[in-house]
Amino acid sequence: MENLLIQLAIMVFVGILIGWFTNYLAIKLLFRPYKEVNFLFFKIQGLIPKNRDKISENIAETIEKELISVKYITEKLKDSDVINDEVLDKLLDKIIGEKLKKSILEKNPLLKMFLNDSVIEKIKAYFKKAILENKEEIVEEILKIAEDKIDFKEIMLEKMKNFSLEEMEKIILSVSKNELKHIEIIGGVLGGIIALFQFFIMLLLKQI
Repeated sequence: MENLLIQLAIMVFVGILIGWFTNYLAIKLLFRPYKEVNFLFFKIQGLIPKNRDKISENIAETIEKELISVKYITEKLKDSDVINDEVLDKLLDKIIGEKLKKSILEKNPLLKMFLNDSVIEKIKAYFKKAILENKEEIVEEILKIAEDKIDFKEIMLEKMKNFSLEEMEKIILSVSKNELKHIEIIGGVLGGIIALFQFFIMLLLKQI
């Protein structure tokens, strides 16, 4: 009986070890090796490095479709009061003021004789009034241009392509560290359960 218990303990321990190590190795092989290496008659490369472009494209496409897109952002900007009169007023005040001083007065010093602070303020007030009166149409047009011109998927793809494989591995592991550790543990548990079944099957076969 004692021998059977020792045998059971050894089989379960080995099963846990094999199950854990198998899943641990499978997780490592998601990333490693980064570059293709020849091993006997096989070529081995990490699943993510090998399919990096395809995976990046799928991630970018999924994020754009399911999570966030330029259209979603522009719709939120329209619905919220982010671009209100106060924000536009400050923005226009800065842009028009800087443009008048830097682009016009610095390039044409003679205009300083005619464009004093009072005149500049009047010009700013005129442009601001005209823009604010047509705020909805202008904002609508700007957001429409943003939707047409900004390719959110392309931006994400470019960003992901700039990541090294080491950086990608760190990011993925930092995000899913607990889940991957859970997979390793499950591998050990399943390995132990399988070993337990094997032990009882072995006992049954001995009885036959």
